[in-house]
Amino acid sequence: DVVRAFADRVEWVFFGMCPAKLRPFVYEYHSGVEIQKYPEKLASLNLDLALAPVEDNLFNRCKSNLRLLEYGACGYPVICSDVECYHYDFPVTRVKNRFKDWVEAIEMHLDDCEASWRTGDALRNLVHNEWMLTGQPLKNWMAAWLPDS
Repeated sequence: DVVRAFADRVEWVFFGMCPAKLRPFVYEYHSGVEIQKYPEKLASLNLDLALAPVEDNLFNRCKSNLRLLEYGACGYPVICSDVECYHYDFPVTRVKNRFKDWVEAIEMHLDDCEASWRTGDALRNLVHNEWMLTGQPLKNWMAAWLPDS
């Protein structure tokens, strides 16, 4: 319903899966790529905003925050479902999985593109500074996983 509601204002880009019933409303569709090509492909989409909706169920509550990290590495501002897997202190817009909440969040980002881009920049900086396996983050992981020498 959200995709249809914004079809006249948003150039929807789907990467990976796209239900057939949504294809008439989609501006670009990119099928999946080999895992080695995934980062380059995701970055090449040059998105103004990324959405990360997930259903609130046990399986998804146990997932990781990988999608936010991927979008953040690209500097994309993000609207995501307010579910356990995305409960990190990241500069993203979290919404309940209700039509009204998704519409309001998308409207907010569309109405203030500059602020939206700033959140994308902030997310990119956070991911690059705290989540890459270099420098202090790498030392933290090594300390957690490797035996003391």
